Amino acid sequence: MTAPSPPPTIAFRERAALVAILAVAALVRLWRLDLMEFKGDEAMACRLALTVVDHLRGAAPAGQPFPLVGLLSSVGVPNPPLFIYLLALPLALWRDPLAAAGAIALSNVAAVGLCYLIGRRYFSPFVALASAALYALAPWAVIFSRKIWAQDLLPVFLAGFLLAAHAFLVERRPRALAWLLLLAAAAMQLHLSALILAGVLAGLLLAGRATLRARWLGLGAAAALALGAPYLLHLVRTHGGDFAHLGAWRNESARLVAADQRMDWALRFPLSVSGADETDALVGTQASWVWPFALATGLTAFGGLLWLCWRDRRSPLFSARLMLAAWFVLPTLGLIATGAVPIMHYFIVLYPLVFLGLAAALEAGLRWRPAAAWTLLAACLAGYAWLDAGLYRAVAARGGAPADYGAAYAEKAAAVDFVLQDSAAYADKTAGPDLTLAAGARQRPFLTDVAHPDNLPPEYRFLLEARSGGRPSAEAGGVMQLPRYFLLDSLRFSLTPAGQTGTKNLRRRQFGPLTIFVLPPS
Repeated sequence: MTAPSPPPTIAFRERAALVAILAVAALVRLWRLDLMEFKGDEAMACRLALTVVDHLRGAAPAGQPFPLVGLLSSVGVPNPPLFIYLLALPLALWRDPLAAAGAIALSNVAAVGLCYLIGRRYFSPFVALASAALYALAPWAVIFSRKIWAQDLLPVFLAGFLLAAHAFLVERRPRALAWLLLLAAAAMQLHLSALILAGVLAGLLLAGRATLRARWLGLGAAAALALGAPYLLHLVRTHGGDFAHLGAWRNESARLVAADQRMDWALRFPLSVSGADETDALVGTQASWVWPFALATGLTAFGGLLWLCWRDRRSPLFSARLMLAAWFVLPTLGLIATGAVPIMHYFIVLYPLVFLGLAAALEAGLRWRPAAAWTLLAACLAGYAWLDAGLYRAVAARGGAPADYGAAYAEKAAAVDFVLQDSAAYADKTAGPDLTLAAGARQRPFLTDVAHPDNLPPEYRFLLEARSGGRPSAEAGGVMQLPRYFLLDSLRFSLTPAGQTGTKNLRRRQFGPLTIFVLPPS
């Protein structure tokens, strides 16, 4: 017998709530996207993606190879190139990092929508809407949506994997296996943390062995191999030599971070990623209540997944419930086993799982204390919104943030544009402007002269080249005929009294935390 359709009023309210949630998700991810973090990794990713675009258009310089690998990973081996290829799609339309960041932000909005579908299929309408709302506002989820990082694309692939897992394990659709293999392969190419999907996939194949069909297994494996072909070609050409660095990386990790500290982070970060704990490492400050709040949400999320396993232990859904609970602990187990130093972004692989578990726990509370459950949901959403607003205010007010965030993209781009426009006034004297913008070495923060743009920090070098249409000449015409430009980042350094005296009469321009000093030509 077919289940009756929900009343139109309920369906309309649910759709309206989903539209509102997606609108909020889009707002917090796309608002002032030009204030995003933009440093060396982001610049290198854009450079490689533009190389792909130029090759496809036949405009690549002679001798420039087609990228077969991505950026160097934190474990010392190059990442596969899938992220670079995906990044090339928006950059082919608009050669600006904002195009890449916008595409990543929109993919994360789509992940919020997929979270709703997952909640609907695995759980209930309440879990679907509540988890999507939590995901839309969770601070770390928002932060990881506003940066040009490969791992920031993971959530949409992970959500697709969860939907395919339900189709394979619960709905018993054999063709879903091909999607599982392809999505797992794509996620693993984006970031090595997704290797946990190999364990999840093994469990799925064991639990759903009655649904296995050789045709779909072969098709999925072939698609996964095709997706990884460029990287496999690189490994063949280099005889896998990149992986020789893994031993040195592990020894270095053990030397720099003690085992008990790694263990502490491996246990803390999977709970923190549902809230805003450890954001002080990014923006320099954090309220005292943030860690208890993240601890409460993280433990509640895991508790919700465990409770569902117990509740449905004799149900056909038990295998799916067990898969979700195991997924939650696999990143921690993997980090402990490998000895890797845990980093917060390694736990993006728990999206959107943590919000589904949190919503499931709140739904369980509705049976015993409905008012308390609704109050906790509202308090959680309000806490997320408050933290989001605080982060945005801090970045917008200063044009960036101290700690790891640094000056925002908008300020860096504006500083480079000023240098290019100001130096254009002298273009008739030489073959090209002398762009000796100096960001300052960490040891010598001010007036650290450079002889060539290649010595600049990668993000400034990329912006200079991209916005000037090529590499500016620092040699033609003699450098003393042109002004020189020096940059001071007040988020990193401050002027000494001698520096204040020396720059008193220099022309300067301010771009948020960045100050450009102009030394006139001699």
